Amino acid sequence: MGADADIRVGDRVRLLGLPDWLLNNLPESEQVEMRSFIGRTALLDEIDKYGYFWIGFGTTEEHGDEARYSGHSFCVPREFIEIVNPRKADPD
Repeated sequence: MGADADIRVGDRVRLLGLPDWLLNNLPESEQVEMRSFIGRTALLDEIDKYGYFWIGFGTTEEHGDEARYSGHSFCVPREFIEIVNPRKADPD
């Protein structure tokens, strides 16, 4: 199994840092906000076909039949996250 096999969609992960390419074109205030997520945990939402790990920091407000998400959802390479409380291996 490769190094990525230890992390699956739905796992809780800690953000260890942010790649420069993610911050380069953002306004300074947004860069500060993004850096504030370092060290926090989030659920892994998706691992895309390019091997990037998608996480989000924000809240969802529900109003009747509608919901609105406010926050940031972004992807990072594997080296920028670590698993928190890994699952036990499934018995065969």
